[in-house]
Amino acid sequence: MMVASGCTVALLGAGAGAGVAGATYVMGKLEDEVDAPVPKVQQATVAALKSLELPVDKERGDKLGAELESETADHKKIWVSINSLPSSRSKIVIRVGLFGDETHSRQILEAIRTRL
Repeated sequence: MMVASGCTVALLGAGAGAGVAGATYVMGKLEDEVDAPVPKVQQATVAALKSLELPVDKERGDKLGAELESETADHKKIWVSINSLPSSRSKIVIRVGLFGDETHSRQILEAIRTRL
């Protein structure tokens, strides 16, 4: 049990050094906040998914929030939720697969951030 815990800390530390330091990965979900309103983050998310050659299977949103769904080539479902925060900020939550995939989640988040 100690070994598994140590691996988790090592993975979190490695991901944080990859340019997405503010993001938190907990229980299969990657969460971060950005300085952009929901519609802009939604646009950036669509562009990011397309740049990673991931299909946009579902997309809906308004000024308060947005939900997007995609799927990897190996049939892992991808969910992206965007929620409005005060001062034109947004919270992004990304989950890849039923149990989460931190590496893919961080790649998607980085692609979104580069398009904001």
